[in-house]
Order: sequence, then C-alpha cells, then structure tokens
Amino acid sequence: MHILFLNGSEFRGTWHEFKRALWHPLFIALVLSMTAILLVVQPYNHFLPAGVISHTLIIASSIAAFFCAVLFGFSRFARAKRRARSLVVILPAIAIATVWAVALSMATGGSGLSPLGWAQLIAFNFAFAIFAEVFLASFLLRRIMLETRLGTHPIVGISPSILHSELEGGVVPPKVSGPTQTYDTAPAQPTDSARKTMQIVEILGKSVVLDTVRHLKAEEHYVSLTLRGGTSFLLRGRLADAIEQVPPEAGLQVHRSYWVARSALAALNRKRDGWRLRLRDGTEIPVARNRQAKVRDWVEAALQAA
Repeated sequence: MHILFLNGSEFRGTWHEFKRALWHPLFIALVLSMTAILLVVQPYNHFLPAGVISHTLIIASSIAAFFCAVLFGFSRFARAKRRARSLVVILPAIAIATVWAVALSMATGGSGLSPLGWAQLIAFNFAFAIFAEVFLASFLLRRIMLETRLGTHPIVGISPSILHSELEGGVVPPKVSGPTQTYDTAPAQPTDSARKTMQIVEILGKSVVLDTVRHLKAEEHYVSLTLRGGTSFLLRGRLADAIEQVPPEAGLQVHRSYWVARSALAALNRKRDGWRLRLRDGTEIPVARNRQAKVRDWVEAALQAA
C-alpha cells in the first residue's frame, strides 16, 4: 500500500499496518482535536437544528461518514495495488460527509441551503480537511509510521519457513535472544549460488541482503530504505551514515537526498526538469545538476557490464 500526501510525505506498508496506524494515539488525538474545534467554533449552526445534542450527534456522524469514505477509497487503491494520492481520496469523502450532514440536519428539523450556502460549506469543509491532512503529514506521520512499523515487526522466535520467505524478500530476521529455539526439522540450507548473492549488510541497524536494496532516500531525520518488490523501511539516521554502510561499488549517491543501487538501474532519461534515473521497478529518481556527468558515466558503465 502506497499513499502520497500533499506535502510529499509517503506511507508505504500493508493494509494491516495502515489500519494499525489509525489506532495510534497521535492519530486519535488529532481526530478528537479537530472534532472539538468544530464543536467550539460552530460553523454549521446556520442550518443545523436547535439543541446541543443534535449538533454533537450530526457533527460526529458526519466525521464518521468522512472517515468511512476515506477508508473505502484507500482500500480500493490498495486492492488495485496502485499508489493513492490523498487529495483524490479526500475530495469525494468531503462531498459525502457534507451531503450526509445537510440531509441529516433537514431530516431532524434543520434548514436547507442555497447554492451559495452549499458552495461555502463545501469550501470550508475542504479547507478544514486539508489543514488536518497537512498537519498529520508534516508533524505526526513520521512518528506514527516509525512506531507502527516497529510494533508490527516484533522480535520473536523464527521458523524455517518464515526465515526463508524473509530472506527472499531481502530482510534478514533479527537475532533472537532468550531460550534456544528448536525445530521439528532442520532448516534447509541455501544453495551455493544463493550464498554468493546473499551478502548481508546492516544499514542504520536494519540487516538486509545487499542485492535486494534498490535505493535510499533522505527524509529529514530518517532514511527510507526501499528493497526489491517495493518493501520499504523508515530508519532513523542520516543518509551519509547509511551510504557509508554499503560497499562503494554497490551504488552511487545521485542527489543529495538519494542513493541508488547499481543493480536497480534501468535507464537514464532527460526530462524538462533535468535528468532522471529510471529503476527496474519503474521508479524515477532525480539527478542533481552537479552530478550529471558522473552519473551518466556510471550508468553507461553499469548497463554495459550488465
């Protein structure tokens, strides 16, 4: 599952991880805070029926309708295995929540809205939702992602089947401390060819198979480590430190925010906004202007050798 937010931040993980993130205390606190703001500011009083209880119930149900629509939208993108942009999902959710609030208000004795009133209401709801989304993506998302990912990868006893499935995905399971693990059958040993390609490196505390690393991306105080197949991890640290932990011949820093693995290269293309590397999975990485000549020579040599 891949979600791109308005400020450029990203969420990458499984649908299960996404649902776990929704129960994070920071996200719940954000939802409760935004609800409290609506109850205090009272922007809907001109069409809601009289009564504090009615106001509270209608606003709460509208927020619930909004989040149900958002979840449905993201789930559709997740099932289609496509990248979801938050704005594409938020816009129809705002329309659904707005219509729900007005319809519920009219059904309980509230007044209707003129075309101008509808436009003003939708504009307010849009601005309010965008503010919440930007605040979430700019200040809370990284911490929620980091803590949620750590929570979904506990250090437990590892069975042989899990061990081999994780090695194939490029992730090396953490060492298990505590009582010695026993197995009914001995784990199968990797073949000689597999041993040759299974060079294990530790990048900012994460042990991975070097051949599966696709690229590293600096994200403020974190580094996004992307592996073959789209699996990614958000690791705390600097990009410079992460680059020092991989062999120099394994890749090249092509931009101040990006390091690309040699094995991931597909092509170097010139676009209107500058040169871009295209990786085998279709990802495009920008190339810094002051590194273009070096990157061009590196790509030519890498592709000829391949």
